[in-house]
Amino acid sequence: MIWAKRESMQNRPKQTELNAEELFRKYMYVMCSRESEKTYRLKSEAGEGIMHNYEIASGIELVYSELEAYYPVVKEVPDSVDYIEIMYMVEGHADFEMENRRVSSADKGDICIFNSRIGAKKISFGDGGIRCISIVLLVDTLRDELNRFFGTEDFSDKPVFEYAVNADSCISFAADEMLRRIFTEMVLLPEKYGEYHRKLLAIRAVLALLDIKVGKNPGYRYFSGDSANKVHAARKMLGENIAADISIEEAAKKANLNRTTLQRVFKQMYGLTIFEYRTQVRMQEAKNLLVDNDLTVTEIAGICGYSNASKFSAAFKKHFGLTPTEWKNTVFAD
Repeated sequence: MIWAKRESMQNRPKQTELNAEELFRKYMYVMCSRESEKTYRLKSEAGEGIMHNYEIASGIELVYSELEAYYPVVKEVPDSVDYIEIMYMVEGHADFEMENRRVSSADKGDICIFNSRIGAKKISFGDGGIRCISIVLLVDTLRDELNRFFGTEDFSDKPVFEYAVNADSCISFAADEMLRRIFTEMVLLPEKYGEYHRKLLAIRAVLALLDIKVGKNPGYRYFSGDSANKVHAARKMLGENIAADISIEEAAKKANLNRTTLQRVFKQMYGLTIFEYRTQVRMQEAKNLLVDNDLTVTEIAGICGYSNASKFSAAFKKHFGLTPTEWKNTVFAD
């Protein structure tokens, strides 16, 4: 845990790599030399408890902690890397008094984010101690690791966790449903492929926290399994009745959802609005009918839910860049 005193971060060289053992022993000051399968015991003067460490990727560590007591070890030691700790409280309560006298606390289900610039000088646990899961991130290398992990360059355009690195105290807030589920799954890992589940869950937690703004609702998109099942039924109904002029209100009523929920969850699940989805389905069916049937454009328009051929042709051309007749002629010309 990042609770030891640090000297100023200004004018110090940046370190780009730090393995798990070095990170704990050199920067956290809470581990002794006794270990077994990456299980670390706290030094007696630092407190009581154990920590289990797992390397997720270079510069990303996952730590399971069970602590009965913790006393920050104050040391003046040069620090050459910006890192943050994202801590999820599985069980218990803790109060943190930072070096600048700011205070914070965490209960079961809360998240605390600490940075390497400001340590805690006093920590108090409730009865029974705490159980928590921490993700420790080397900020300077995180973007490269995320790009490597996903095979992309999407994480290269802006600083990551800037709000946390520059915070003047511990950032504490209640985890939303998505984060609670992610961290709960970290505790209840399946025996088979558990190592890979752990890595994926840690990366998911990092992604879920990237867009948080201090003092604002993160606005995560999440919905229950019940809502998903109802939206699935609504999508199936719309797809099977393309000729019918079913309004959003009618679809919502049949799905037993309110209009807003249906529209929001539908877009999240399928990446399309209800109107966009219906248009896609109708256009695909129109193409099939143009190729496989000897129907007129007017007849196909009616089958696909358009009141007349003109509206159908305009929609078809907007979608494919050709009128139905032009598209059909192109297909048969080939």
